Order: sequence, then structure tokens, then C-alpha cells
Amino acid sequence: MFDDIGVFHVLTVIALTVALYQARRLLNQRAIPVPEDRAQRVIDPTQRRGLILLELIELVIAAIFFLVGGAKLIGRPDMIRLFHEIGIGQWFRYVTGTIEVTGALLLIIPFLTGASAIMLGAVMIVASLVELFVLHRPPVAAVACLSAHTLIAWRRVAQTAGGPPHRARQPSDVQAQLTRGMQAHWAFPQNRRASAPGRQRSQKSVDLAKTVVRMREEHAAIVDAHKRRRTLHGVSLFPPVR
Repeated sequence: MFDDIGVFHVLTVIALTVALYQARRLLNQRAIPVPEDRAQRVIDPTQRRGLILLELIELVIAAIFFLVGGAKLIGRPDMIRLFHEIGIGQWFRYVTGTIEVTGALLLIIPFLTGASAIMLGAVMIVASLVELFVLHRPPVAAVACLSAHTLIAWRRVAQTAGGPPHRARQPSDVQAQLTRGMQAHWAFPQNRRASAPGRQRSQKSVDLAKTVVRMREEHAAIVDAHKRRRTLHGVSLFPPVR
């Protein structure tokens, strides 16, 4: 971070926050349209305030890292002196500045916010260890940024895993689910008991029809046999019709 923070730095962070907010708005407008059913979902007011606060933290952190990373890349005297005290070399300043600026830009992209927060959080862990064991000073700013990155990563990863926010569950929804569950539990046995007699009646009708057909075939066979026998003896039980 900077050795001294003045009004210029605060105004620069505010200006960068506004610019990054506008950039995020443009990205959201060019993104895939949200389905109408998802757009009409009701969000709890507390959850809405939490989302607004989360986005504000993301934009402020992105502005801070964009400013600090840019200062490392352009070679501000205090940054050059800081990495000289670390003793690794100035190449490490360019690497750190590139990671910070890239992470700040990725923070404004909604679906990359969680990954960017994890990456910048890892940078802050390294910065905290360097300040604590190499520079021998309390890593207040690094720990504060690490806490913000942890919050952002936790909330964004949880939202990605859980899907889009749903409306608050009402007691009527719970009662409706219980009612549907009870109906489903009792409907299937009733349907089986109700449909069993119908299947039995259908099977009996089929068996009866088969029996009638078989009896007709047997009767016709008996009649044909008697006709042949009487015809052979010269007597016909069925005289020809004139």
C-alpha cells in the first residue's frame, strides 16, 4: 500500500469506483437476458440490501487494487522502495502489479468475481506474511483486504453453487409441499386398489369371450360331423332349401 493516504487517493478511489460501476452496468446489459420468470421473482429486502452492500465492497476493492497495482506498474518511488526493502527484486513488483490490476478488472465481471477474489486473497496472504516476517510491521491493510476478499469469495461461490436467489419461502409454500407429499403418498395405493377390480373385470370379459368362441367352434364341428354321417347313410337331417 501507499506510505501516506491523502485526499487525492480517496477521490481517486471514488472516481474509479464510479467508473467500474458503469463498466459493470454495461457488462450486465450486454449479457444474456434474464428469463422472465427469474426476473419476476421476489427478493427479500434484507437479501437485497446484502447484495447491494456486497457489490459496493467489490467495486471499492476493485478500485483500490486497480490504483495500487497501477502504482506498482508505473514505478512510484514508494513502491520501488518497498520492493527494494523486500529484497527479491523489482521484477516481483511488476508481477504483483499485473496480478492486482488483472484481479481488479475481473472483479467487475459477475461470473468471475468469486475466482478473482480468491486470487487476490492469495496475494493478500503473501503480503501479510511479507509484512509480518520480512518488513516486521503489522499487516493491517493486507488483513483488511483479505477479510473483504474472503467475504466476496464466500458469498459469490455460495451463490454460484446454490443457483439464482429465490423468493423468500412462505409458510403457505411449506404447507403446500406437505399437502402435495401427503396426496402423493395416499394417491398411489388408492389408484392401485381402484384399478385392480377394473383389470379383473376386463380379464373376465376376455375369458368369457374366448369361452363363447370355443363353444361355437365345438358346436359347429359337431354339427358338421352329424351332417357327414347322415349323408353317408342316405339320410340327411338338413334337407336342401328349395
